[in-house]
Amino acid sequence: MSVVRLDLGKCIGCKNCVDICPLDVFYFDEKAHKSVIAYPENCQNCGQCFVNCRGRSIGISNETFGYPITAFRNATTAPMNHMVVTDSGVLGYMTDGALP
Repeated sequence: MSVVRLDLGKCIGCKNCVDICPLDVFYFDEKAHKSVIAYPENCQNCGQCFVNCRGRSIGISNETFGYPITAFRNATTAPMNHMVVTDSGVLGYMTDGALP
């Protein structure tokens, strides 16, 4: 399982996910004032980022990785199509990085 971004627009820049993640999955982009899921392959599905996300912009996927794991993953435009747990606890399918 892995952390996924439900909606980047909902990220309020509180840095809770960056501060609470024990495995440094997140990076904070000071210029955009948003957190970035930099290393999803390190996610161990503890759920702390999901529980502590004040903007409700983070979800948990039921797949191991939601991103292509390559050295160039930041440059890829691969769509993220997978099921996630929403903030209400309901399973939903993400299509092209967004819930329908």
